[in-house]
This record gives sequence, C-alpha cells and structure tokens, in this order.
Amino acid sequence: MTVLRKRDKQIAFRVSEDEFRALQIACLETGSRSISDLARQAAKNVAAAGSLAPFGARTDRASSNLNGRVGRIEEVLELLMQDLHEIKQTLGAAAASS
Repeated sequence: MTVLRKRDKQIAFRVSEDEFRALQIACLETGSRSISDLARQAAKNVAAAGSLAPFGARTDRASSNLNGRVGRIEEVLELLMQDLHEIKQTLGAAAASS
C-alpha cells in the first residue's frame, strides 16, 4: 500500500489547451492518477537527472507510440469504409433486382 506523504508546497503554471490535452493523454498512457501526479513525477525525474534529457526521451517514445496507435486507427477506419462501400453496393444491387 502506498503511503502518501503530506505535501504543503505548491507549484502552479498555465498551459495551452493543446498542452492540457497532451498531458491528459500522457496520464492515460503512464497510468498517472492525475496531471498533478504526472507533473510531480516528471519534475522529480528532471531534478534527479539534472537535465530534461530523460523526460524528452520518454516524451518522444510516448509520441511515437501515440502516432503508431493513430496510424492503426486510420487503417481500421479505411477498411471499415471499404466494407461499408461494398455493403452499400450489395444493398443497391439487391434493391434494383427486386
């Protein structure tokens, strides 16, 4: 069981709508409970490494993973569109012969 330590210091910053959506996706991909948890872990990683390099590498992998998923979704959608076109043609032919 994870023991949550009291945190009494606060850091705040603003992000754009696109940055916010990207952070939400990163939460889902990493299993973070919230954007705050994701940001806290990222800040701890940067502080421990002394640079942004580890965070950048993870972001590149996440982006690549997301791009791969989007590509697969596009492929499936294309196949579904082809199937729908074939169904439409079959139904049209069946209606014409009735």
